[in-house]
Amino acid sequence: MSTATRDRRDEDHGTPRDERTAVVTALRLGWSMADAYHHAQTADLTGDGHRPAPAPPKLSNLTELAGRHRLGMYLDGVDVALAQIAPLTTAGRTVPSTAAARGATEAGRETLLRALDDLNIDVLRWTMATNHRVGVAYRLGRSLADTVRRGDAGQLAARFGGRHLQISRWLDELASVLPPYSAAVVRRSLAAWATAVGRATVGDPGEAGLAELARELRNQGDLWQDVLTGGLHPRDLLDEENWAVIARNVVIRDRKLVAQAARGIFWPVLAPLLVVLLAVVGVSAAAAAGSPTTRAAVALVGLGAGLTAIWRSISTPTLSVAAEVNRPLLDSELVVQMTARIDRPLAAARRAGRAGRQRRPTDDGSKYVAHDSRIDLP
Repeated sequence: MSTATRDRRDEDHGTPRDERTAVVTALRLGWSMADAYHHAQTADLTGDGHRPAPAPPKLSNLTELAGRHRLGMYLDGVDVALAQIAPLTTAGRTVPSTAAARGATEAGRETLLRALDDLNIDVLRWTMATNHRVGVAYRLGRSLADTVRRGDAGQLAARFGGRHLQISRWLDELASVLPPYSAAVVRRSLAAWATAVGRATVGDPGEAGLAELARELRNQGDLWQDVLTGGLHPRDLLDEENWAVIARNVVIRDRKLVAQAARGIFWPVLAPLLVVLLAVVGVSAAAAAGSPTTRAAVALVGLGAGLTAIWRSISTPTLSVAAEVNRPLLDSELVVQMTARIDRPLAAARRAGRAGRQRRPTDDGSKYVAHDSRIDLP
């Protein structure tokens, strides 16, 4: 079979052909496993969901699926992800199977949870043995899904009590194989959420409350998942104002770097060159024959040629270094602005917190203060 035919077959079946695709698939796999386990813990797996007895007037939606059907959907996602990662494994290695978990659906909740955890252990061992970064991506997806799980305000402090530090380390490790900018943006956003939760826990009046943060955390998690899996490029969210801020900040930082570089090379490099140039030009002008005008012209030509030579000798390495330095500066400004756009749920939580604090109290006030009287119009 030719390489082109094999690549086309792999593309048709969604089989990853490189480590980058396998890492993203493993992240989705970890997220699906975490969702499946949480669903098995909380959902009713015995009924038939919210579907009416007669035929529905329209096709059923995801929210109308029975608990066991939705669990089957999560396990289907696990099967698809495992099949996509399997080509990276050594020939002869057995791919983990969801058959035991599917068979435990009718055996009771505890049996099902144990079967799902056994499947999780099998997948974890299999992915780590397949490729270390694929295994790390699986753990990253699972931990992120558990971090952004819907819950009450009291659970936020525990979720951000240190787990986000490990998640940040995993993001650093996978930055080169995740979509561009995704690891840096999610890491910065995660740090902002950890700071917000910490301030809300101690009752900082300038921060959103834990209740507002808990309501928006799942929305933030959906954005993180989209960014890390390539479904959403954070740069697409930037508008004209963001790009204007980036351009302004890069110009300001470039100007500072140029000023610092000029001060750094003036005395050790430029000053001796200028002294030598002036001496050579002076000697040439004095030795030149002719009128003072001719000597001045010789001096000006020599000075111009010398300055041009100095500029060429300095500008080429300087511009090369500037290009190398300016790329990280631009990337850092992009990450700051993209994180600000991705953190829309956090901004919404803070707006809700401010609105709640600014709401007028509902008490009747003091009995010693007269109530406002309505204007008596004729």
